[in-house]
Amino acid sequence: RPDLIERFKAELLLARKITHKNVCRVFDLHRFGPTAAIAMEYVEGESLRAVLERYGGVPLRRGLEWVKQICSALAEAHAQGVVHRDLKPENILIDRQSNVKVMDFGIARSIETSATQTAAVIGTPAYMSPEQAEGKPSDARSDIYALGLVLYEMFTGQPAFKADTPVALAMKQVHETPPPPRSVEPDLPDRIDRAIQKCLEKDPKKRFPSVNELEAALTPKVSFPRETAQPQLPLHL
Repeated sequence: RPDLIERFKAELLLARKITHKNVCRVFDLHRFGPTAAIAMEYVEGESLRAVLERYGGVPLRRGLEWVKQICSALAEAHAQGVVHRDLKPENILIDRQSNVKVMDFGIARSIETSATQTAAVIGTPAYMSPEQAEGKPSDARSDIYALGLVLYEMFTGQPAFKADTPVALAMKQVHETPPPPRSVEPDLPDRIDRAIQKCLEKDPKKRFPSVNELEAALTPKVSFPRETAQPQLPLHL
């Protein structure tokens, strides 16, 4: 299908704008007779999905290290005018040094385009924002919603929503609110619980306006004691 190939070529050109250590690089689209193939950076490791299936969740400290890198990757993409629109554990790779690589911007769309046009319903229902499920324009805050769903699963060990069909799952994104993360994992710090719930607001205006603000909300606030005057010491010391 030439039209499909042309669409992917356009999307790959968009994805190539993102050059960041936490983004899996896309190099080119090649044709081998009837077959089309995408040349991408090789990452030796596994997906976040594989980690979740093996352990059921991620320890808080390690998870926050990974989330910081995911936020950094998305911040660069958003700065370049690119919305991922399909962020999910399958598209987050962890290499052998515990470095994160966000991949598959194949259905990414420029912020300028999606701000003025209604997009088709594209994405994965389990990690789809309400506006995507309704076929409405999506922007960086749609990625923040998806990241909230990823965080929910990382730190509770279970997805925020479950349903028997993709359509039912998409409708839950639009109409239902998941249980608070701390009701599933009582040991989860309150700041993490609040941050995830803010990511999952149905109204994009109520979410974090940027991934940088989300990252700041996840970072523990450390207070240092007030400095006191030190006694004067002899110069020869």
